Amino acid sequence: MRFIDFFKKNMSNTPVSTEKFGQEENVMNENPTNEKDSSMVTIKYGTGMPIDLIYAFLQKDYESKGYEDALSNPEVSYKEMNKAIIRSKLEVKFRQVRLSYTDKLQKLDFHINSRREAGLIDFVKQLETEKSKLQEHVDRLDQMEKDFQNNVPYMIGMLLSYEKGFLKGLSAVSMEQMNMYVNDKED
Repeated sequence: MRFIDFFKKNMSNTPVSTEKFGQEENVMNENPTNEKDSSMVTIKYGTGMPIDLIYAFLQKDYESKGYEDALSNPEVSYKEMNKAIIRSKLEVKFRQVRLSYTDKLQKLDFHINSRREAGLIDFVKQLETEKSKLQEHVDRLDQMEKDFQNNVPYMIGMLLSYEKGFLKGLSAVSMEQMNMYVNDKED
């Protein structure tokens, strides 16, 4: 057995998990044997780019959080404070993502200019294509932030979901109190 075969055999049973821009990418081997026809399955969502942080934040389960918050403190002021915190966290995510894109775009500009001076036309075209893709993400990010400020439903769905969960929690608290009241009257 060659050394590389031994290494491959030991690694074939090990699932690999990497994190890129706050999202998890799982890679696992479907066929743990060391056969030539073994296949790898990659499970990935999104673009693998910083904007995925925004989408992941929007898709979190805020209904459960609202429900749990209502059970722990069923006051409307508490609900409003938590909704403000969620809004604030999203605004921070927007800034983080924007900073990441700005940094990447500046680096690309440097490489485009230096490769253009070196006469590497094909490489410059490739870099410009990458820059165009990043700029599309920045434009989408700008639109999402504007939509968030204007309370467009797809951007505030998390707040509506939180409120829905909070109301469910309030209802559960009320039902529990009513049941206790009814049970006390029957005794």
